[in-house]
Amino acid sequence: MKDPKAQEREDQRLEGKASKDSDKVPTYQELLDDALEQTFPASDPISPSAAMHAEEQAESARQGETDWKLKPGGTAPAGSDAASGSGTNAGR
Repeated sequence: MKDPKAQEREDQRLEGKASKDSDKVPTYQELLDDALEQTFPASDPISPSAAMHAEEQAESARQGETDWKLKPGGTAPAGSDAASGSGTNAGR
């Protein structure tokens, strides 16, 4: 069990109220930008999957664009059984 201070910090992080940017839950656009940076200069295209699990619409840092807030833990890491649909809940 987490101590009360750690639980409070985690609650603030999940609510988007964390004081440090590094503690905040990333938006879809931030994850997409990071995925693009991680693949360059590779020949394979990126494969973002977080958009399927967007929680709510948010303002984007880019002018005139829409971004999406993501539910923390709402998606499995790429390459995992859960992400590929071959886990125990596949087909349900």
